[in-house]
Amino acid sequence: MALILIRLTQPPYSNALTQDGVDFALAATNYGHEVKVLFEDLALLQLVKTASVKGLKNNSKRLASMPLFDIDDCYACKTSTKAMQLNESLQNTSVIEELDCKWLAASEKLALIKSADHVVTF
Repeated sequence: MALILIRLTQPPYSNALTQDGVDFALAATNYGHEVKVLFEDLALLQLVKTASVKGLKNNSKRLASMPLFDIDDCYACKTSTKAMQLNESLQNTSVIEELDCKWLAASEKLALIKSADHVVTF
């Protein structure tokens, strides 16, 4: 099947795109696709463990379920981290550890995008 790269760019709980991106990633594995997830820009805030928000699914728990759906390749954009000055907030967070996120430089990110059959951005 196809290799699908899901680029998450939205912060947690800001709009439906955050949940849609994770739902799309989880659903794609049900059809036999290989899925990789890249956290960029404000989506890096999804990697900071959060408490539940009334009326919404807990984003941290949903992300932590990705390995159960065979989504083992998760990446975080180093450039976005530096641009948003999030280095300290993201160091040693449990969500990054649970997903075993790998940090990518700009050149590595470009190579990842080129390697995918399909790229979907949320």
